[in-house]
Order: sequence, then structure tokens, then C-alpha cells
Amino acid sequence: MPMAVIFLIGMMMSTTVAESVVVEEGWLPGFQNFTLPPSPVIKYFEEQEIRHLYEQMTNKTMTDSELSALEVCVFGQTSMMAQVSAFRLLQFHIGTNASGDYVPELITIIPNTAVSGNYQACEDAEGGQFCYFDASSMVLSSMCVPTACTPDMLQEIVSALIPGVGVHCVGVDEDEFSSDPPAQAIASVLIVIMSLVVIASVLCRGYENFYLMVSKEQEVDGLVPLIPQKSTTNNDSEHQTEPSKLMKVLYACDMDTSMKEFMKTTTRPTNFLNGMRVLSICWVVLGHTLAFPMNPGMDDFINTVELTTKFRMLIVSSGLLAVDTFFFMSAFLACFLILKIVKPDPVFSFINTSKKVTMLWVDRYVRLTPLYALCLFTAWYLLQYMVDGPLANTYHRGGAVAINCEDNWWKNMLYIQNIGDESNISCFGHTWYLANDFQFLILGSFLMFGFMYTPLASIIATVVLLITSWILVAVLISDNYADYSTGSNYYRPWIRFGPYGIGLLTGYVLAKHKSFVQKSVQSTHIRWTGYVVSGIFMFGCMVFQWAMQKQTAPSESHWGKGMAQFQQVTYHIFWGLGLAILTLTWSCGHGGVIVRFLSHPVFEPLGKVTFGVYLIHPMVLAVLRVSLPALAHYSDAWLLATAVAAINGSYLGGWLAFIFIERPIGALWDLASGRKARRSRKPTDEEKYLKKQRKKRPQNSVTFEREKKRKKKKKLHFD
Repeated sequence: MPMAVIFLIGMMMSTTVAESVVVEEGWLPGFQNFTLPPSPVIKYFEEQEIRHLYEQMTNKTMTDSELSALEVCVFGQTSMMAQVSAFRLLQFHIGTNASGDYVPELITIIPNTAVSGNYQACEDAEGGQFCYFDASSMVLSSMCVPTACTPDMLQEIVSALIPGVGVHCVGVDEDEFSSDPPAQAIASVLIVIMSLVVIASVLCRGYENFYLMVSKEQEVDGLVPLIPQKSTTNNDSEHQTEPSKLMKVLYACDMDTSMKEFMKTTTRPTNFLNGMRVLSICWVVLGHTLAFPMNPGMDDFINTVELTTKFRMLIVSSGLLAVDTFFFMSAFLACFLILKIVKPDPVFSFINTSKKVTMLWVDRYVRLTPLYALCLFTAWYLLQYMVDGPLANTYHRGGAVAINCEDNWWKNMLYIQNIGDESNISCFGHTWYLANDFQFLILGSFLMFGFMYTPLASIIATVVLLITSWILVAVLISDNYADYSTGSNYYRPWIRFGPYGIGLLTGYVLAKHKSFVQKSVQSTHIRWTGYVVSGIFMFGCMVFQWAMQKQTAPSESHWGKGMAQFQQVTYHIFWGLGLAILTLTWSCGHGGVIVRFLSHPVFEPLGKVTFGVYLIHPMVLAVLRVSLPALAHYSDAWLLATAVAAINGSYLGGWLAFIFIERPIGALWDLASGRKARRSRKPTDEEKYLKKQRKKRPQNSVTFEREKKRKKKKKLHFD
């Protein structure tokens, strides 16, 4: 404490001290009694006054050695500030009692300005080092201090004055990749995976090119051509040569095959979902550009919050609804495809159905978890080496992206981080969606298979779950606006089940009663009534979400408990109902120019990398936010430019993840589990025709042009 008082007194010699204005308490977690000087006044202290102030605050006499320490570490700030222009110090205010005596308990910090300082000016100053103060990785302020002030000394001082505030100095005690074994291990895993994929691709190209030089009649010992060959039998029937298991594995990892899979497009009545998926993930990135990661913060947090509550920010504030769109689409596609693809047993068999349900869970887990785990550990251990700038250390061990991963990473791998203590969700926090979606799949799979055998019972069960969700929302929501916006209830499954349950019912109706839906929406009156209702529901939800977001501004009055309950019960369910009306109508061939736009072929490849974009975009945002010489200053232009850059960077990362990790792992799992063979439904006449047309084209990474040229050449014979 004495050292803290010395530092504080010295700071008062080179910072602003004036009568203070107390800011409203409670709106910024962790701080109270903020003091803002209305008119800065430089105040200097004589040595005798310093000793007197020290004695008042500590009831001790200031020794000569303590005064010398003050001069070395803090008074040196005066000469340092002479070298650094346009640089502001961390500001303190010392409260006084009625008698005018200084009271240590009334010491407060001014976090509002969050000044990040002139980093380059401090670096150029002789004997200076750039240090910043943060709480929960949010930068409060920064200063240029003499190198005589070590980080440990500053931390001791600040901890004594304001518990919970950390001190970090650029270039001091920063991790080095060369001495970080966990980071080296994760980087090695990524390099090995990419190397294996490249090697497999080279082997596949060599295999193909070799067989292009061999005539059909020629046989090469020990190898089986992977390229389909036409039989030369008398009946001239087509025969597909079965490739070896090794070549199947190689082609599962082949980059060219993955690229063809990425570019492949299909024609389905539900192709508009591709556009919805792409636009929704862009909506998520736009919202997270401002809201996540908040660390290290903005240079004017209060004004930023106020600006973002304007009505022009409607599309940003309502970005939370994009998550409900994904819940709806996940349930709808899962239910619709299962009812269309899985062949039900003639008589219900508990054992067979249990196997199908279990394999559904395993399929989802195996296809999602490897990329999920690699992204989590990359953020945890490697993100700190991807960012650069004076505030890079705010992302030590992942910073705001990977808080508490030491204790909770295994919960992410089991998809249970959204249950229990709120601290569980902080490790790779945005993936709370994956936990909810996986839990909904486990619950929804019983309902999906129930639609096959006892549809009425499953419908009733789904409706009961929806009603239960609404009741839990009404009971659990408090009158604290943060509790239903970003608080502990935000990511709970009982809050989010509404759109998922509606998606299940929509998938069942379209799969089993499409003819009735088609007949109904043929009526112009019914169709346009549905459009109007869905428009009111969905736009109303966006406005409601924006109005709720306004509650985060200090100048706004907070909602009461009744309004909070009504908002949470209605806006999730109304958004899901709006999506259900549009999906049923558009799946039956209506929708006009909107459906044609959303069904454009360009959206299908982009939609395939949505999972990678979702996992990677917080890391891209962290790089964009932290790799700056100072804290970002909010403007609409900054928001738009950063969002566009984040979307492009995230799609690039998502595409690389799809080519090197996601698609190879999925293809290898299909080979190991026989996933495609388990789809026992007989193909329709249209699917048979399309498959026959595809067989006429060369397969397995040999282009149509190369095959055409090869057929024109004379057959080569090797003796």
C-alpha cells in the first residue's frame, strides 16, 4: 500500500485533478463511482506537500528512500511526458471528506475514456515503455512510463489501489512461440494435416496421369484403375472397376475432389435455404463485429453504446435473430431429410430404430468435432501469435475468445458448456450454439423418428415442449435487462428451443403433407396473407430486438419484468413462425424474384463452408481489432469496412478448413461407417436420370475436356 500511495501522489503531479462528476452506477460491470473531471487543471505539489499527503493517507512518515523511489519511477514521468505529445495518462481522483482530508477509500479510476495513447510516440521516446491497464481484457487506459517502472512494480501499485485491474507493458513478459510447447504442438498438428492432404492430392494426380497413358486393354500389375472403365464384353454392358481401399482413402483427402465437391451444385425445391444460410452467417459476423469480441474495447465506450442504439442500427442490433434462423434450418432439414431418406421398418423395431438414432448422433459428432477442436485449440494457443500491435497481449492464451479454456475445454468437446455455471460458456464462447444444436438433435431425433410411426404423438410432444419452453422463460427471466440480452439465460436450451421445435414441425408437414400445402398456397389470397403475417412477425421481432438492445445504453430506462418476459416468450417463437410460413410457401415453387435470388447457384458453395466461417470469424475479428496502433474509434464506415473484411477473411479461412479438414474427415467417416450405404431409400426416377447423366461424364478428378481428348487419341500399346 505505501508504494501505491507513492505512485498515486506522483501521478497527481502529471495528470489532471479537479472537482469530479459522478457517473451513474451499475451499468458497466466491475466499476462504480466513476469520476469525470469537467475542466482539467494541472496541479503540482511541493515536496513538503507530498510528505503531508502521504502521512494523511497512510498515517506514516515518508522516508527519504520512499521519496527517492517516487522520484525514480513516477516523477520521471514529467520528463517522459515532455517527449510524448498528444498522450494522456491514466486518471485518478482522490476523494475528500467533509474536513477536506484525503480518504484512500474514495480513490477511483476514470475508465470512460479508455485512452490507448500514442504508442509510436512512446516507443520513440528515450527510456520509455508503453503500458496499458485492463480489466477482463478490456483496456481502460494506457500510459508511457519510464523503464525504471517495471510491470511487477506497476501491478503491485495498481492492485493495491484498484483490485482486478491488470497492467501489461509491451515487449515485457510476452510469450515467445519458440518457448511455448502447447502452441508448437497445435501448429505441428495443423502442418501435418495440411501436408497429408497435399501428399494425397499429389498421389491421386500421379495415379490418374499414369492410367491416362495406358490403354483399356492393358493391365498394370498390382494396381486397380480408379477411373471407371467400360467393359469390352459382347453385350457391351458398363462395368465400374472397384478402386482399392487405399485409393479410396487418398481420394477422400484429395484437394481436387474436395474442390469439385465444393463447387458442385444441385437443383432442389429447397435451394433457397442456401441463400438464407449465407446471408444469416454474414448477419452474425456483422453483429459480432461490434459486439464480439468487445475486448480490448473501443476508445469511447459510452458514446459507442449510445450510437449503436439508433434506429439505423436495426439490422445490427437484431443480428441475434440470425442464430434462431440457424436453429430453424437445422431442425427443418434434419427432419425433412430423415423422413425422405430413411426407410422405416414395416413394423416398429426398438433395436433397429435405436441403432439409427445412435448413428445419427455419432455422424453429427464425428463430422463436427475435429474441426471444432482444432479451431478451439488454435484460438487458445495460437491466436496470440496471429495478432500484432501494442494491445496484442490482451489475447494471451486466446484472450476474450478462449477465457477459462483450461478448465472447460472438455465441456465444449462434449457439447455441454451451455449447462451449469455461466463461466463454462466463456471458452470459445460463441460456440454455445453448437451445444444447443447438438442437444436439440438428441432430443429431436426421437421426435423425428416418432413422426414415422406415431406422428400425432410426436406432434403433441413437440407442442408440449414448446409450451414448456415458454413457461420456463416467463418464470426464469428477471427484471434485469442484461439477463435476457447477454446474461446467463441467453444461451440456455430452454430459451432457444422455440425456432427448433417449429422447424421440426415444418419439416414434418412438408415431408408428409406437401400436396396439401401446395394446394393451399395455390390460392393467391392465402399466399399473400402468409407473406403479410410473416413480414409482420419477422420485422416486428427485429424492431423488438432493437428496442431491447437500447436498454444497454445508460441514458435509457430499463424494462420491467413483465416486458422482459413478453419479449422473450414472443420474439423467438414469432421469428420461427415467420420462417415456417416462408419455407412452406417457397418450397412449393412460389416466391418469385426473392426465391430465385436465394436459390442462385453461387450460394450453394458458399453455404457449404458456413460451419468453418462460424468457427473462425471471432479469430478474424480479433486480428482486425487488435492489430491496430490504438483502440478503434466507432463510426458507421468503420463498422461496415471491418465487417466486410471479417466476412471475406472468415470465408477464406472457412474454405481452407473445408478443403483440408472438414470435407476429408467427412469423406473418411463415410468410408469407415458406410454412411451412404445406410441411406436405404430407393432413388426416384428423376434421381436415376440425373445419376445416369453424371455417369456419362468422366469422374474422379478427370475433366471432361481431358477425357474427350484422350478418346480421340490412338490407343497406346506397351510391350
